[in-house]
Amino acid sequence: MSTFTGLSTMVRGIHSNQLSLNTIGHNITNAGTDGYSRQSVNLAATSPEYRSSLFGQVALGTGVDAASLTRARDIFADIKYRSETATEHYQTTMALTYDRLEAVFNDAQEDGLQDALLDFYKSWVDLSTEASTSANRTATVETGKILSDLIQTTAAKLQDQIREEYTNIENNVDDVEEILESIVSTNRLIVATEAGGASANDLRDQRDLLADKLATYTNINVIENSAGAYQIVSGGVTLVNGMDRLHLSMSSPLSSAVYGVDYGVEDFTVKIKESNIVYSPQNGILKAQFDSIDECKKRIDDLANLANFMMTTFNAQHKQGWDLKGSHKDTTERNSTGDLLTNSDGSIVQVPDTINFFGVTGETYEYNFNFTGKYNEMVVTDVKGVTTTISGIKIINMLGTNAQFDEISGYQYVAAASSFDESTDYTDTTISDSRRIEWGNRTADGSNAVYLSNLFNLSHDTIVSTGRANAAVMKLYTLKDQYGKEIKDSDGNPVYMNALDTSSINSYYNSAMTEMGVRAATTDTRIEEQKSVMEQINDWRNSVSGVDWNEELAYMIQFQKGFSACSRCLSAMDECLDRLVNNTGMVGR
Repeated sequence: MSTFTGLSTMVRGIHSNQLSLNTIGHNITNAGTDGYSRQSVNLAATSPEYRSSLFGQVALGTGVDAASLTRARDIFADIKYRSETATEHYQTTMALTYDRLEAVFNDAQEDGLQDALLDFYKSWVDLSTEASTSANRTATVETGKILSDLIQTTAAKLQDQIREEYTNIENNVDDVEEILESIVSTNRLIVATEAGGASANDLRDQRDLLADKLATYTNINVIENSAGAYQIVSGGVTLVNGMDRLHLSMSSPLSSAVYGVDYGVEDFTVKIKESNIVYSPQNGILKAQFDSIDECKKRIDDLANLANFMMTTFNAQHKQGWDLKGSHKDTTERNSTGDLLTNSDGSIVQVPDTINFFGVTGETYEYNFNFTGKYNEMVVTDVKGVTTTISGIKIINMLGTNAQFDEISGYQYVAAASSFDESTDYTDTTISDSRRIEWGNRTADGSNAVYLSNLFNLSHDTIVSTGRANAAVMKLYTLKDQYGKEIKDSDGNPVYMNALDTSSINSYYNSAMTEMGVRAATTDTRIEEQKSVMEQINDWRNSVSGVDWNEELAYMIQFQKGFSACSRCLSAMDECLDRLVNNTGMVGR
């Protein structure tokens, strides 16, 4: 090996060790940088030089050089991380939704909806025992007002929560747009940098960090093409394709009534601008926010069903009774053959003309099930005979105690006494049955108040099976298909149904709140489970990509010694060369 070859070998060694030391310094200084991947210099022996010798050709080593500068990254850990982080953010977002819903219904406090239902129920129980007391009748009206006001207030809060979620979705879509644009920009830089053979490790870290952040919003699959650019696929849609991408935006507002149930809000979707196709996230924050809106709408449905029941079945039961005024009509109630209903003595049967407890006097409210859309409706017929079918928030907004209760001595309109004879069986009768009893100044009779209180705790089937007078009210509404044809059971009998799906008021509300509570508890449990999963994945990623200070310091000592050794060897060679050039050939001078 020539002296110059040896010098160049040592120079390569110095440069290689210096590069390794610089890389170690880069790792140590970025140990706390989010998304940074540990880098390492891959050293390789350089090509040998071939020299002739007494023994033939000899391959002489020429030292070492840096073959590449790579980053430590496990692609499978990245795939798992992005999948699980989307799930984690979905669960945490849903947990926040349930916390807010529990605050809206506020059943843990004494002024919640559950307590309002209980107070309204107790007022009817008290009225059933002391129907002649004006205070009890007034209390019944007042607790009814509180209940209806609270239902409307709760529904309004749910509407506000839906609107807020849509605003959050819009903001998050803007964030996603920025991330997608940053990924495309980084793709361009990486491709340009690596076109000449270099490794854009820090840029790749930045791009992976962007992909990780994108995965918190929605589900993604990341594919790297041959040029080193990322392709981002989500829900079957290629959001990023190398240097190109699709753009997301919120759709134009559309009234919720367009879809069937009227929630009184404007609905939005996320659309792809280039094709105007709806983009549906399958996981992450965006998916959770759309599911949160659905959850709020479900709770509005629950409130609407309560309001529907109050204005249909509850009102019908109230109108079955006598009020303190003995209001009646004696010319329009007829039997199936068209004859006026008469008593056993031939006198015309007096039938109550009691006002609606909820709603407006003179209007009728009937329950209807929309078979096409699979939701409950209420058919309203006003005093002029004009019929309107409403759903959702419109039913809730219509709920309110009758204005006649606000008149002087308005408590007298509360119908506490039943107009049906209790001595007969009503299992197979209808509300137009002739077995009624006259008012007879029954001011202390609370029999109808008993029936109204039964609605809170007895199911439809239980009331019907008792055969008491209130069974007729529970059989007002038969289930019909989308063609208006009455649906029959296996015995050929009509199927009866109400807005609470034959449940009692308290049972329906408690079931709805229990369902929400179970979902909230399940979400909390899943969050804890997901935390364990994420810890394992983060440990997995860090074991590959993380910077270990002890390991880096050990490498630093190794390369520092290598650098020093090469330097000393280079100095020795320099001295030999100096002696050879300057001191040989001086003998005899």
